[in-house]
Formats: sequence, structure tokens, C-alpha cells
Amino acid sequence: MSAPFINIHTHQFEENNAAFFSLPNIILGKDKLSTLPSSVGIHPQYISDCWQKQLDELHHAAHLPQVIAIGECGLDKLSATDWQLQIQVFERQIAIANKVQKPLIIHCVRAYQECIKVLKKEKVKVPVIFHGFNKHLQLAQQLLHQGYYLSLDPILLKGKKDDLITNLPLAYLFLETDGKPIKITDVYTYFCEVRKIGLAELKELVGSNFKKVFKTFV
Repeated sequence: MSAPFINIHTHQFEENNAAFFSLPNIILGKDKLSTLPSSVGIHPQYISDCWQKQLDELHHAAHLPQVIAIGECGLDKLSATDWQLQIQVFERQIAIANKVQKPLIIHCVRAYQECIKVLKKEKVKVPVIFHGFNKHLQLAQQLLHQGYYLSLDPILLKGKKDDLITNLPLAYLFLETDGKPIKITDVYTYFCEVRKIGLAELKELVGSNFKKVFKTFV
């Protein structure tokens, strides 16, 4: 049986099957928990005045078997949320991920160096995935040097990230729709066309990355 199309980050909830696996993201303070495999975190934009309660809810959710990743969490310089509060809540989520030994899915907007600094300071011990990565190759290489994974989103379909597609090591790659009205199959197909790789091979490689990071099959 061929590997499924894995969509590592979306905000749409769909039943998974042998051909497709999507990992929906649940934002505490905005979304309800699901019985489906999902990631759960406190997005910097949705940190509430009752953020300690959000962290308590995350601590509970993190132990649920269907929650296979913590996040999306991170830092966002375009968010109105107080910067120091963003850092504090991000640090606490890293600690939770370390405790339950589940990977982190990172939301980062104009704060990559700051995210790296916090991850190092908090001694992250689990795999880290920067979702929706669409920046330049030099930044990608810096993140890869730290051992972090990168998930590319549908922006690559615009043809402006072909150098990123061509040069990324496939052992640290994921693909996603991020809830945009784009089919994950289109993201995979475009990546294959630019990288000159077969679709079946790409699916197997992403599937292998998923098994390595999440310690499970899909």
C-alpha cells in the first residue's frame, strides 16, 4: 500500500483514510477539542487574559492520546498580544511538550531569531516543526542546522520558492495546507515537479519523517 498524502497542519477537520492524513490544529481559547488526531496549543494571537487557565487546559489536553503534538505556539510580532507574555506562554508550552514528549509545531512571524533563542534557553527535547515556512533559503539552513523540521505551505504554488524546494533536505520536510482552500495533492504535485522527484517517493519520504517525529504510523 502506498503512503498517504500527509497534511501536517490544517484548520479543517476531516476523517482520515488510507489515502489522506490531515493533522488539524486546535487553538485553545478559540477551538474545541476533537477526538481526531490533532495538535493542540495556545496561538500567540489567542492568548487570553486568563492565560494561566489556558495553560492548565493545555496541560490536560497534552496527555490525551489523540493529541499528538503541542502547538501551534510561538512568537508573532504582528500580534497585539504583549511581547513578554508571548514569550512566557511559549516557554511554558515548550515545558509541557518536553514533559509529555510530544513534538512542537511552531507559529513564527518576524521572530525567527527570538524563537530559536527561546527554544535553546528552554532546552527543547522534542522534535520542532516550523509550520508554514516560506522564507529564504539562508534562514531555512539556519533552522535546519538546529535540527528543526520545516513544513512548506501553499505559497510555494506561486513559484517564488523554487530554490527552497530544490535545496531543502527531504529528511526534514513536511507539507501542509494551513487551512487554505488548496488541495494537499496540489502542494505535493508542485513540489515534485520542481524537485524532479516522483510522487510516490515524496509521499514515502514525508511518511518516514512523520514516523520519526511522531513515533507512529499513519
